[in-house]
Amino acid sequence: MASVLSSRGRLVSYLSGVQVLVGRVSSVRTFSAAGSDEPHVNMSTHNTALNTVWPDDIIGPFGPQDRRFQLPGNSGFDFHLTGLTEQQKKMKGHMTLPDVLTAPSAPDRHLSILTQMTSDLCDIDGSAPSQPVTPADQYFDQSRVECMIQNCPELLKREFLSMFPEAPSTDMMAVTVTQRTKHDMSSWSPEVEDEREAMLHTFIDGAQQICLALQDGGFWADFIDPSSGLAFFGPYTNLTFFETDERYAQLGFRVEDLGCCRVIRHALWGTNVFVGTIFTNAPPTSDIIRKLQGS
Repeated sequence: MASVLSSRGRLVSYLSGVQVLVGRVSSVRTFSAAGSDEPHVNMSTHNTALNTVWPDDIIGPFGPQDRRFQLPGNSGFDFHLTGLTEQQKKMKGHMTLPDVLTAPSAPDRHLSILTQMTSDLCDIDGSAPSQPVTPADQYFDQSRVECMIQNCPELLKREFLSMFPEAPSTDMMAVTVTQRTKHDMSSWSPEVEDEREAMLHTFIDGAQQICLALQDGGFWADFIDPSSGLAFFGPYTNLTFFETDERYAQLGFRVEDLGCCRVIRHALWGTNVFVGTIFTNAPPTSDIIRKLQGS
């Protein structure tokens, strides 16, 4: 389930889960084979076991690297020493992502066409259609996650630069990941607390992978830990940005004061939401941002 809408400079995607969003960028990351047993590794396509030069004439960190001996003292892992052919056969099924994470399904394509048509009608008439598009409503009702990508407003950008001292002073993008909840987050119950805890772990796990993919692409990226309101990767500061912060109004949400507490409200899902935010200096035209958009 995925769709993309464009409104007032905001790019919005609707998905079935955070794992789908992570799957969009997981193929961008590259991994080193040295010192790791990670199955997604970059390997030479030929077997180097028969090209041994022993003993080495030059030993040291600046000498020519033998891919079979990537540790000091001419030590290496088993698949470096015995050859890569058998390892490549074993790992053949893990070298690519399954189509379920990368290829759009028939409902995805249907929804993309439907939402694009709805957006075009809004642009032509200057207002929303008089009659709701029932199929689109059904798709949105089934969606569990909204990913909104937008330029960080200038007023917020100056404040967030203080929250992220390591962030470059260039343009900053805000990526809000809204998870739809079963329970109304404006009240408290053990069920609400358990669901918030589950949503928190899901967001943190997904945000870490997205930020690492952005960093691997040469960009700065960090996110706000919803439990503390602080930057996750960056150094500690005394500035916080919680989910019920009024500054979320500048990112497309409403923050309501209920007297006893404040709650964030989503345009479609009301107060049945859990919101997390990622910040990066990656431009909208970069490959990884386009992948986040589903392009």
